[in-house]
Amino acid sequence: MDEERTSYPYQRFTITTLRDEGVWWAKARVALKDVGGDRPVVGGPWRTQVEAEAAAEAFCDSRRAG
Repeated sequence: MDEERTSYPYQRFTITTLRDEGVWWAKARVALKDVGGDRPVVGGPWRTQVEAEAAAEAFCDSRRAG
């Protein structure tokens, strides 16, 4: 079960970071999609939420998120 989950808008995407068992994961999707379309951000897990967010934003900037 997720210990902590945060979602926020970034450009035209929604980024979600979640902490599970002490490490952080991230996923991104096009904001207009209500369900599905989540793509895991490559390179995780990360030690901090800030690192996960930075990786997710770079993932979106590279247009791999959708």
